[in-house]
Formats: sequence, structure tokens, C-alpha cells
Amino acid sequence: MPLQDRRSWHFDYDGVRFDNLAPATRLTGVERLGPGHYRVTSAPETHPINPSPWFGFRIHSGVAQALRIDFAYPHGYRHRYVPKLRLGDGPWRAPADGEFILDANGRAQLAIDLAAGTTLQAIAQVPWLPDEVRAWSDNIAARTGTSVTSIGASVLGRPLPAFAFGAAPGAPLLLVVGGQHPPEYTGARALAGFVEVLSADTPQARAFRDQMRVLVAPQLNPDGVFEGHWRTNANGTDLNRDWGPFAEPETRALRDALAAEISRSGHVAFAIDFHSTFRDVLYTVTEDPSRIEGGLMHSWIAAMQARFPGRIDERPSAASSTVFKNWTYCRHGAPTVTYEVGDTTPDALLAEVSRQAAELLMALMRTPRPAPAPANCAVPAAG
Repeated sequence: MPLQDRRSWHFDYDGVRFDNLAPATRLTGVERLGPGHYRVTSAPETHPINPSPWFGFRIHSGVAQALRIDFAYPHGYRHRYVPKLRLGDGPWRAPADGEFILDANGRAQLAIDLAAGTTLQAIAQVPWLPDEVRAWSDNIAARTGTSVTSIGASVLGRPLPAFAFGAAPGAPLLLVVGGQHPPEYTGARALAGFVEVLSADTPQARAFRDQMRVLVAPQLNPDGVFEGHWRTNANGTDLNRDWGPFAEPETRALRDALAAEISRSGHVAFAIDFHSTFRDVLYTVTEDPSRIEGGLMHSWIAAMQARFPGRIDERPSAASSTVFKNWTYCRHGAPTVTYEVGDTTPDALLAEVSRQAAELLMALMRTPRPAPAPANCAVPAAG
């Protein structure tokens, strides 16, 4: 699959230049509609695709002016994300009142005033870039007395970081996975908050780590993040549909790393895969016996719902597709959940929910439970 063309669009008469040269940007066309008025187009890396229209671009203005930017997508895709903005290398911010409009028909426009000689970057969500993920991983690993390893490489050769901490190999394993879909930044932030609680220097976390081992693979799709993909890796594959086929190096890398972990008499006690969607929801496996009252999944979700009334929705589905949660349940019998965080979940709430999710799960997992048995599922369970 060809990658996007990295380039600049010059409108010298207006003193304006657009580009998609920064990491995680995506821009496939710019059209001048009139003085100070432009249309930017972002095409997906493949089609059809999940409707997560990612965009990202920089505008360089040589003169002081007011600009209007219309957003466009091919194939009838509708705008999804409120732009995040920053001047130069300054802090990211949400649009001020009147700067961004999204109408009922999905038409989006950014209206921005730029001073002479300034550069504005607009992007769908503030990305968690591969170098930032590695720095965060190194920090967590250092505080828990371990180190980050690469479990493999992406299609374009980027390392896939992972680290394990807590009890020695062979202990019950909590598997934490993220970054399969590039735009899903709120899910990435929830993963970070969740892991930071597990690795904290608190009595609860220290006691948990004495009993349990944690394996974290925070970003399985670094190529997609860097290239501003809407959904897929550099081969145009949705990684969260490759658990069974294992056609891609990223899913094979985690499959093999997990096999190495549990080869030392361990087992997956719980698995959680972080994503983002339009609202907070937990996707579970219908057949999972831990969803029965008294089971680990049932108890955890009930505790979350009691802590955040009306906020946490569970949606079980049969293990009939090759997504991560289904493969993990079918292959390892483990309680597995896809933790979806709303695109616009406020920062403070996101941090509190992810903290409580970790604390409640640690409390429940302190009670020893038998190792689950592999389930008899239609999803390919080996590979």
C-alpha cells in the first residue's frame, strides 16, 4: 500500500503554505476557494474503512490574515474530531469560541486569525508519537525495576515496545494492550493512566505486583500513528481484525511475546485492550464465564458502573470475529475486554475513570482464582 505523499502546497499570492510534513499529519489535497478561504482534503489510506477521518496539517502565514478552512473527505465520510491547535511548538489547545463549526450535515470549518510569520498546526487528536511512547515506557519500566524491550518490528521497521513488571515469570498475568488504531488518543491516554496506577509506589499496587505479573504493549501500530492513518498499519490492515489470520508482523509479535511469557507455567488472568470511540463502552465476550455473577469480569464491571453511574456501558458479543478480545478469550480462556474511551471524554474524567479501573481490578485480582481453560470458539485460536 503506498503511503501518503509528503509535500507542501504553496499559495504565494496569499502568503500561505500548507504542508503534511510533521509526524502524524495527514493531508492529501488543498484547494483555494477564494481570498483567505481554503478546502483541505484528507483521504483514507484504504477504502472502505472505519469512519475515523484523521487530518493533520500545518499552515504557514507570511502575513497577518484571517483564514477559513473547510474540511473534506472522499467517499462520503463525515467529519468526526474537533481540531486540536497549536502555534509553532507551543501547547496544544481546543478551538476558542467561534473558531470551529461543525453543522448538522457534517460540514466542518475552522476560522482562525494568524499573525505574520506564524505557523499553526491543526490535527484531529493530539498524537502519542512513537518516541513519546518509548520515553513513557522507559519511565514506567525504571520505576518498577525492569526494562523495555522490542517484541518485534512494524511493517516499516519501527520497534514495538513492551515491558513486564511485578511478580516473576510464571505468575498470573495481566495483559495490557493499546495503539492498534492510530487516531484513538483518548484510549492511549487511558492506557497510560491505568498502567501508571498499577506501577505506582502505593501499598495496593506494591501488594498487587507481589502476586501478579503485568505485560504492557502500549503501541502496536507506530507506523499508522506516524503516517496519520485513519485505521490501519502500513500494509492497510486493521490490526484488530488480524487476531487469527496473523498476517501482519505487529500481531504476530505480540502473539509470540505472550506465548513466551506463559511458557513458564503462567497464564493470562485478565486482558484489556484500549481503544476510543464516540462514548465510553466496554466490549466483552458473551461466552466468557467470568461475566456470570461472582466472576471477575462481572465484578469489575459492576464496580465500575457503581462508581460511575450511567457512564460505563457493557456490550457483550459472541466470539465470532478475529478481534483481539475474541482471540485472547478463545486461545487463553482469559476474561478479556475492549475498553473504549469516548473521543471527547474530559481529561479529568478520563484520568479518574482509568485510575479507578486499575484500582478496582487490583482489588478484585488479589483473590486467587483458578487458571482459565481455553475456550471452544469458532475464531481461529492458533497461529
